[in-house]
Amino acid sequence: MKYGICQVVISPGRLEPADESEIRMQLVFGDLVRIIEVQDNWTQLEMVKYDYSCWVDTKHIAILNETEFNSILNQKEVRVRDYASSILNENNEIIHLVKGCILPNYKDKKLFFGSQSFTFLGNTNENISKSKNEIVKTALEYLNSPYLWGGNSPYGIDCSGLTQMSYSLHGTQIPRDASEQVKIGETIQLVEESEPGDLAYFDNKEGIITHVGIILGNNEIIHASGHTRIDKLDHQGIYRKDFGRYTHNLRIIKKII
Repeated sequence: MKYGICQVVISPGRLEPADESEIRMQLVFGDLVRIIEVQDNWTQLEMVKYDYSCWVDTKHIAILNETEFNSILNQKEVRVRDYASSILNENNEIIHLVKGCILPNYKDKKLFFGSQSFTFLGNTNENISKSKNEIVKTALEYLNSPYLWGGNSPYGIDCSGLTQMSYSLHGTQIPRDASEQVKIGETIQLVEESEPGDLAYFDNKEGIITHVGIILGNNEIIHASGHTRIDKLDHQGIYRKDFGRYTHNLRIIKKII
C-alpha cells in the first residue's frame, strides 16, 4: 500500500482518469489518501477520512512513507480558518490556500510533510469553539459561494460539502455525502424542536436523501443550492420566496452535537 497527501490548494477528484470526467469531490491541501493505482498522469486513490475513491492528477499528490502517514493521521487536525490564506515554501514562493485546507505537522506557524516545509501566514481553527452557534457562524462565511458538485471550498461548494466543512472546522468530522451524513446523530421530530446548527435533510420523489442544510433558527436554513443561500424552512421543506414555491421536501432533522 502506498500513501500520499494532497499538495495543491484544491484537486478535483474525478470519476475516471480524464480531464473531461465528472468531478466526484474535491481534495484540499493536506488531505491524506491511500493510493490504489497509478496510470501515467492519473492516480486512483481512496480518501482516508471519507468513504470515497476518485482519480486525481498524479502531480497533485506527494508520496508519504507509512510512518509519516500514520503520524499525520493520528495527530490533532488543524485547518485554515481564513476565507483565503497562504503558505511560503523554503524558496519563499507563495502558495495560496483556502478555508478548510489542512496543515499537517503544524506548530508555531510551521508545517511540513515529506521533504517539504512551509511557513503559514494566516489563522487556524485551533482555538475556536465546537459549539453549534459557532458552526452556524462558520457556515454563514460561505454565504453566496457558488454551487459546485463535489466542491469543498468557498469558491465552489455543494450542500454536503458546506455541512461537512462547517463541522470539520470546529473539530467534528462527519461523512462527505448527505446520504451518509443522515445516518448519524439524534433524530429531531419537529422543526420547532431543532436548534441552530442542527442538520435538515431532504429527499426526492423516490425517497432518496439528496440535499442537506444547516438550521439557523427563526424558521431559516443555510444551504448550497445554486449558491450558498438562506431560505425559509418549515415542516414541509425549504420555501424560496423568489421562486414562490417549495424547492426541497423535508425528510428528517438530525442533531449531531
